Amino acid sequence: MAKCAKCSGDDLRTKRENGGVYGMNKLPLGKGKKGTVAMDSTVCISCGNVEFTISSDDALRRIADTWERP
Repeated sequence: MAKCAKCSGDDLRTKRENGGVYGMNKLPLGKGKKGTVAMDSTVCISCGNVEFTISSDDALRRIADTWERP
């Protein structure tokens, strides 16, 4: 079972690739129809910590192809 990174709580809720074209759950990559990547949101019910992750292999490939390494 997954644990919260902040409080170690185990009451986490996830919504995959949720909502619309704009918002906190969208990572901008460029312009046009595929200009954003949807992120999964996970919220800890115990402390309110929120984490965003990307589960789409296609989206991860797009990021790998267009972003520079630090």
